[in-house]
Amino acid sequence: MSERIWNIWSQQVRSRLGTLVEIGEVRNSPGRMTRFRYLRRHALVVITRGEGHYEDEKGRERSVATGDWILVFPELGHCYRPLRPGGWDEIYVMFEGPVFETWRQQRALDPDQPTGRLSEPAAWLEEFRLTVLDEKAGPLARVCAFQKLLATAVEGANTEMAAAVSGPPWFADACRLLARPGSGAEEAAKELGIHYETFRRAFRAHAGVPPHKYHRQQLVNVAARMLDSTDMKSAEIARTLGFCDEAYFSRVFKKMTGRSPREYRSRQESR
Repeated sequence: MSERIWNIWSQQVRSRLGTLVEIGEVRNSPGRMTRFRYLRRHALVVITRGEGHYEDEKGRERSVATGDWILVFPELGHCYRPLRPGGWDEIYVMFEGPVFETWRQQRALDPDQPTGRLSEPAAWLEEFRLTVLDEKAGPLARVCAFQKLLATAVEGANTEMAAAVSGPPWFADACRLLARPGSGAEEAAKELGIHYETFRRAFRAHAGVPPHKYHRQQLVNVAARMLDSTDMKSAEIARTLGFCDEAYFSRVFKKMTGRSPREYRSRQESR
């Protein structure tokens, strides 16, 4: 098992509206969390690799995977962990202050909705790195940039996770299968024991996108993580994730993120 890596990128980004108390990442999370944990402040956690489980003291239990987010509320005991030690990576932002209390008062931050799914994880993560992590920007600009990304996460962008909560029991399993590089739509339907055409129609009805598109979105998110955290060439990443060739991988990646893999990596390295 790989050793856990914990990087703290920024601390105490203070503005009159609120404070980003700590921004960082955890790689190869060991999954050891006391049940249940309480934090002193709010936190947004975004899973960038792997899959696992969330539960809280109100009895909610959710499967979560790459591209999902978890909101931590100070008063809510919670526990989340990967399926196996070292089985996921995450980024997180701890935050507090008057503007976020207003979010709570208006139910824009809702303890009854502690998890969700990003509609475009790779694009969301790139904007996060370009704005929230921009140390050349002022604290107010960074706090406002985080609010924008928080809004993207919680309002309307998480229709897939909402469907998983209210949808049939197989839907959450389907999302996990489709997040894996080696499991396409037909393979997922077979593993779930559902006829492919029935699966395709039902998945689209609940997720708002067909399963093959959802699968590509998840692969692009994994690819973005690999471009950001490894020295693998685009051709190697394409092969690892099961794309037929590098050119097709580049086209799909650019269509979903607005940048080619090379442009994406160059932007990250110049940050």
